[in-house]
This record gives sequence, structure tokens and C-alpha cells, in this order.
Amino acid sequence: MGATSTQSHPMTALALTEVPSDINTYERMLVWCAQALSSAANGKTVNVAPGEANQVQATVNHAPLADDRTYFIVNAYIPYDVGDLNSSAQKTWMAAQDITNAAPHVNFNTN
Repeated sequence: MGATSTQSHPMTALALTEVPSDINTYERMLVWCAQALSSAANGKTVNVAPGEANQVQATVNHAPLADDRTYFIVNAYIPYDVGDLNSSAQKTWMAAQDITNAAPHVNFNTN
């Protein structure tokens, strides 16, 4: 496959100014990104295994685990371009392809 920039697929653009200023750790950034993507994807599904029910493409759940702490559980199926992933000219995360062109709910842009 060619570079993602030449392919036609939906896209949700992100301006770094939209990231709430109180996000100050990688963990908070991951949860914020996953929740914003889940909001933008709005229940969009993908077929993960032949003959199985489709799965929601981006979700953030939470549950208590065996250590009696409650955890965020982040799950996302993000397509990528294999050629871009193996490119020596760019970072691996740039191979990710977008799953929607919708914006997340506006509450994701404030502290």
C-alpha cells in the first residue's frame, strides 16, 4: 500500500490547542485520547474475526481488578498502512489511519 497521505479515508483532525491544559502525564493523555476517539467514532464497529459479531472500534471502560484498584480499559482497532509502518522515513505512529471524520463531543476540549 502507498502512503496514507494519498489514500482517501475519513479523518478527525486534532489541534494541539484542543488538548486540555491540565493533562500532564502520559496516562492522562492516553485516557483523554482514547475517550475523545471513542466519542468521535460514536459506536462505529469493525469485524475483528470472521463469523463473529462486530466489535466497537474504540472504547474506554473501567473495572476493578484483582488488586482492588479500578482501572481504565482502553481498546481500539486502528487500521494502519503496512508500508508506512515499515518506513524508515517516519515514526511508526504516523502509519495509523483515521477511523472517522467526526469531532469528539465539545467537553473534551476543556479542563
